[in-house]
Amino acid sequence: MRPTRQARSRETRDRLVRALDQKLREKAFADVSIAELAEAAGLSVGAVYRRFENKDAFIPVIFELYRERLEAFMAGEGRVEIEPDGGLRAAIHTACRVAWRFLDQHGYLVRASHIYSRLRPDLIGDEWEAMLDQARQSADQLLELFGDEVKRQDRAEAAQMFTYLMNTLPIERALYRDEGAAAVLELDDDQFVAAIADTLYGYLVTPDRPATDG
Repeated sequence: MRPTRQARSRETRDRLVRALDQKLREKAFADVSIAELAEAAGLSVGAVYRRFENKDAFIPVIFELYRERLEAFMAGEGRVEIEPDGGLRAAIHTACRVAWRFLDQHGYLVRASHIYSRLRPDLIGDEWEAMLDQARQSADQLLELFGDEVKRQDRAEAAQMFTYLMNTLPIERALYRDEGAAAVLELDDDQFVAAIADTLYGYLVTPDRPATDG
């Protein structure tokens, strides 16, 4: 029995998604051509354009790959049980090590998603914000679990800042290791991750400064 048109279309798309993943491991998306994707997928250039009208149409696929890898990671090796008896500092160190492991494995997808969420937010939609909101909810749960240790009075603000720092501090090192501020670091990865964790911990256990006038 011959495959249906829908099945053939799905197979073509799957081959192109695999080709895109392969090429992103080798170079930046901006440097990947349609011809390269076609060759890696074993398709003609015309077949690519019948499935994707232009190169920008692959940008949502980058984010789709990133989301799928993150969900699989969190359901597998990235799934950790926080031990309340271990304390807040240990919990943050565990969370940072897990986050770094994902960046180390899939940084090429994170970098592309990071770039194009800013360059072409119209092609990403609201899912990026939804993922950040989920991260903030996880921060809320962490602060609730270790509420006795957290000294920040405004817990909503603390959760927002924790989410922001957790998602930005590792970026320079993981995605732009030899560029910008990350280039000055002489720490190895383990030292860096531990320093990030202690920075986050220090923020949460430092009491708010009293408001000052003027």
